[in-house]
Amino acid sequence: MKETAREVVVNQAYRSHNTVIAKFFKSRQDWTTSNLGKMLFKYEKTLDSTAQNRTYVVLVWKHWKWLKARHVSNFGSSEKDPLNDCSVNNCIFTGDDDKLDTADAVVIHLQHGLIPQVKQRNQQQRWIFLNDESPKHTFSLAKKKLKLKDFANVFNWSMTYRSDADIPVPYGRTVAFDEPVFKNIDFEDITNIIPNWKKKRRDVLVTALISNCVKYRMDFITELQKYIPVDIYGKCSNNETNRNRCPGHFKSDCEPISEYLFYLVLENSNCREYFSEKIWFHAFSKGAIPIIMGVSRSDCKNLLPPNSYFYIPMSTIQNATEMKAVASNIVFVSQNEEYLRTLHYWRNNFAAVNEHGYFGTKSYHWCRVCEALNYNDDTEKMYNERHLKWFLDPKLLCE
Repeated sequence: MKETAREVVVNQAYRSHNTVIAKFFKSRQDWTTSNLGKMLFKYEKTLDSTAQNRTYVVLVWKHWKWLKARHVSNFGSSEKDPLNDCSVNNCIFTGDDDKLDTADAVVIHLQHGLIPQVKQRNQQQRWIFLNDESPKHTFSLAKKKLKLKDFANVFNWSMTYRSDADIPVPYGRTVAFDEPVFKNIDFEDITNIIPNWKKKRRDVLVTALISNCVKYRMDFITELQKYIPVDIYGKCSNNETNRNRCPGHFKSDCEPISEYLFYLVLENSNCREYFSEKIWFHAFSKGAIPIIMGVSRSDCKNLLPPNSYFYIPMSTIQNATEMKAVASNIVFVSQNEEYLRTLHYWRNNFAAVNEHGYFGTKSYHWCRVCEALNYNDDTEKMYNERHLKWFLDPKLLCE
């Protein structure tokens, strides 16, 4: 007898750990990645260092103090060793711009739209462009309008959230456990590894923390609220208590959202592989099932834990019948304990790790720079305008 879709999901959960892991990473084998990318996204655990007992000096140009708050202090009161829990520790980071000519690598954050002006480049250096924002907001702090051609033939390496960057710095990753949490898991066991399970509410099922009231976000929420209640926290909330309780700043956690079964992941931009802390921290780390709209379905499949989310096409907003079906599906799953738990079975084999430095989490940005200097090959490369577009052109990468 042919298995139903739900039976397939349940049976997959009981497969051996190694089979589940192998299946997940098999689809990634043909991805184009740097050597560091292989370690982060292809389950290759050991790489040979090319450092040969050397120490690298890394200049974080011009914006060192600004970036330290997130990537060294994690917005706390004390500085932390950025190479703690890193696979290498042979890098020194500095904000001394006088070292522009002598540093082994120069990291330049693009958001301000500034680059060093030098008469002659040190060709032995790696100049690295850093961009954490979607291509639509790459130069959001720049004082004038910029074009990508202004940055052509300047950089040797890319440093973005993308899996194919020379230095990938995603907001989070799906990481496989060496061993499953439970070798013979059942429906009762799974609740023990779902964060905040005992706190989950059943009166209001869905929440989101939103302080940038992008139209498509608010339109979706307005339509969904016609059929089921949705609690919004942050500046976009119509509820004054919720608005004041969680202002939505990344320095302060919003504890109430840990009480909900589902979290709306509505990014400020719908761009390739752009998954922010909304999914990794607010959803997965809080024990919620993400309801994702706007990003690519294939990106969800490729980057997120298997069978861990609901995907909603953008066109759903315009269709009342489909919006009602979304709401009905949410209610159905919330009332079906067996099915609800299957959407958390991935937690037995995988972890959804946060690496962004927001809400008290650890940032791995400087660790990844040091790892790249150790592990990536030393092939000379330069990013021309066409190469930059592959990472930064919103017309090419965003909807």
